[in-house]
Amino acid sequence: MNFKAIMGGVAFTLKKCSPEILLGVGVVGVVGSTVLACTATLKADAILKEAEDKLERIEDCVELRETSELDYSVADENKDRRTLMFWTAGKFVRLYGPSATLMVMSIVCILSSYKIMHKRNIALMAAYKLLEEAFTNYRKRVTAELGERADSHFLYGEEFIEGEKRKVIDKDGNEKELEPVLNHLSGFSRSFEADKPDQYGGWTGSTQWCKVHDYNLDFLKAKEQHFNNMLVAKGAVVMNDIFSELGYPTTDSGMVCGWRYKSDRGDGYISFRPRGVDGNWEYGQDGDSILLDFNIDGVIFDQNIARKELKKLS
Repeated sequence: MNFKAIMGGVAFTLKKCSPEILLGVGVVGVVGSTVLACTATLKADAILKEAEDKLERIEDCVELRETSELDYSVADENKDRRTLMFWTAGKFVRLYGPSATLMVMSIVCILSSYKIMHKRNIALMAAYKLLEEAFTNYRKRVTAELGERADSHFLYGEEFIEGEKRKVIDKDGNEKELEPVLNHLSGFSRSFEADKPDQYGGWTGSTQWCKVHDYNLDFLKAKEQHFNNMLVAKGAVVMNDIFSELGYPTTDSGMVCGWRYKSDRGDGYISFRPRGVDGNWEYGQDGDSILLDFNIDGVIFDQNIARKELKKLS
């Protein structure tokens, strides 16, 4: 067995888990420091009592000096008081020194853990933005060469449903047939449908959905306008804000992904981009679910800032 390989694996594991290790050591150190401080406090009374006794002897010498019964000069008094002060301070330093040292080391471990995690998060954000930009450019090329229908098919894995086509009346009053399409969720997309348990023990759908399709239509349009106003007013909106308002559980990625006002990369506005089971939500019927394909900008943090922070922490 290669000893260097084993040690290399151990070193890699320790480096990988260093934030957790440092945080754990820091927490244990804080607890240990508190215990040591409490134990030291029990011994502090004895030091204070001994210091009081020595101070009383100095005061007695001062009284005898005033009655001329003892040759005890003011210089001697000042020297004894300084000696007593340093002696008491030294005793307390030795008593509380281990606790204070352990507390300082524990805080250093916790701060080091934070610094490592902060550095890794910045690197992760930069990598995510590079991957996101590559994927966005890929979708643009697919759309330009094969059309939006192909892009939607590859993104959502849409499949045509065999069965009776739905007949609808368009805005011009003409009758047309829409072939049913099965949409699959992808990325930040969500299905606006009844909230129901899934096979993993969680819940899927929205708590805000109702059976009346027109109400869902008005509700989503109103929320979309609300968040566009918020985008202008605050300058940024994260995905979790919208998830909460629409009745979906929040996600970890939803804390850092969203929209920025006048972003160079985004559309400059928030769109839920709703789609029905037949590809067009406006012709939906009561009880239909709606696919929401948000035009999310991506990670809100600026890539250049992330790189600067990463270089600073290197």
